[in-house]
Amino acid sequence: MRRTIPLLLSALVPVMAVLAWMPPSQADPGGFSVVWDKGPGGERYVALGDSFASGPGIAPQRPEGCTRSERNFSTLFAQALDVDAFTDASCGGATTKELFAAQGAGSAANPRQLDALSADTTLVTFGTIGGNDIGLVQLAASCFTTNCVPTSGDPYAAKFDALKTQLTKGVAEAMTKAPDAQILVVGYGTYLPPAGCVDVFGGALTLEEFGYVQSQIDRMSDTLEAVAVEQGVDFVDMRDIPGSVDHTACAAPERQWIRALNTYNDGVTLHPSACGMSAMAQHLTRTLEDLRGFPQTPFDDSCVSAGGPASTPAPSPTATPTVSPTASPTATPTATTTTAAQPTRETRLAALRAEARTVRVRASCVGGTKVRLGMRGDTDHVTRVRFVVGGQRVAVAPEAPFRVTAQAGTVRHSGLVKAKVTLRDGDLRIGRHKTVERPRCLR
Repeated sequence: MRRTIPLLLSALVPVMAVLAWMPPSQADPGGFSVVWDKGPGGERYVALGDSFASGPGIAPQRPEGCTRSERNFSTLFAQALDVDAFTDASCGGATTKELFAAQGAGSAANPRQLDALSADTTLVTFGTIGGNDIGLVQLAASCFTTNCVPTSGDPYAAKFDALKTQLTKGVAEAMTKAPDAQILVVGYGTYLPPAGCVDVFGGALTLEEFGYVQSQIDRMSDTLEAVAVEQGVDFVDMRDIPGSVDHTACAAPERQWIRALNTYNDGVTLHPSACGMSAMAQHLTRTLEDLRGFPQTPFDDSCVSAGGPASTPAPSPTATPTVSPTASPTATPTATTTTAAQPTRETRLAALRAEARTVRVRASCVGGTKVRLGMRGDTDHVTRVRFVVGGQRVAVAPEAPFRVTAQAGTVRHSGLVKAKVTLRDGDLRIGRHKTVERPRCLR
């Protein structure tokens, strides 16, 4: 029988408060945080999301409520891009319901988040959002008092089905309200490593429970990705942040991008630290640079989280260097000590990206009635390929030779033919979207 651990459970109280949080009575009637607006035109960016996006516990906090930190990832991202206008509509405790309805009541309410978008919006980060629909932190909290791994069935199946419907509706409305905007759907990250860390959580969670909690977080990200692919917008996988598996809640305090029970007044449990927000902002910037065809700014992992012997704060909003996606990077990667027999993480990541560039996806007709989708390339690290036609997921090829065949009549004959290719080298994982020419049998 699982023993109750009151001291550990008490660390989750602030997190549960964030999940139940509502804007304070002194919130501005408009609700949204228009951080800056330099006038009409230019890049006009709006951030939507929940507490994983807003930044509870990370000082300084914006006065209008919603646990919005001045150092959350959307703010750092907006500064790196030097956008002309930035509105932060994220809000602690938000579910997908708050995309379409006000959060709270009366003058204290945060308006429906999608109302922050307009016809002149050019860039949107959609999420993170959806974790509160499923109850991710509540799931983790339940592991402290009982075995949270189900013995049979899938207790979250109905919630995930409902969530996908809500997310699809939300992205579709975002595309309607901001028809010219580039939409980046943002997934959740790696919060707990495969090996877990029983001691860090006082022996309250078993290795099986660590794996189960992270599997549901991954499921959340996979759901967001599926919606992005089906809606034809871009997905940003925060599990692909370089080195993220070494910066989970199980890492030493100064290396945590996700906070454990002791947060050192820097974030809340199982949410990003200030350094975690910096890492997410960098990953967003690098992803957008890649999507727009510009060189990627080198990733800087030198940030030291509070709680370590030599803690230094993450970059402040005024000190964050401006990086335009139209400019070539001038910074250099952080040097990493290594040996000749042990390639650095950056070296391995560069090699993985080089392999990804060799990947080619083909679509061809077989006998006029079937379509064959396949992948080829000079790589040993592809782990799966997901094929999508006109927003319809055709199939997932989980192993080599990464080919699937489908009846042409069952596949949509409009829209793009795409593939999401996932490559993995140990703890490193990257994803690449490929678009291919439509074969004759699908015309």
